[in-house]
Amino acid sequence: MIDLKLLKQHPELAKDLNASINLQDLFNYSDHLIKRTTKEVEERIQAASKVDKLLTAQEVSELLNTTLTTLWRWNKDGILTNLKIGSKIRYKESVIRDFINQKGGEE
Repeated sequence: MIDLKLLKQHPELAKDLNASINLQDLFNYSDHLIKRTTKEVEERIQAASKVDKLLTAQEVSELLNTTLTTLWRWNKDGILTNLKIGSKIRYKESVIRDFINQKGGEE
C-alpha cells in the first residue's frame, strides 16, 4: 500500500507512479470537490455581503435629522467618528445604526 501522506510531502517519489481508479470512486470524488467548492463560494458570498455599506455625510445628516456642521463636531469630539477615504468623508452604516440604537435607549 502507498503512503499518500508521504507522497504529498515528497511528490518527486511519485514521478513514475501509475494509479487507477474505478468510475464510481471518480464520480464520488468529483461530487466531493463540487460540494466543497460550492460551500467555499457560498461562504465568500456571505462574507462579502457582511461588508459595511459606506454612507455620505449628507445621507447621515438626513438619517439623523442634523446638519453637516453637527456631524463634523461629533466627529471632532469622538461622538460619531467618520472615515476619510481620499478627500471623501464616509460613515459606516453599522456605526450609524449603533448610534441610533444608543440614542434611542437614552431617551
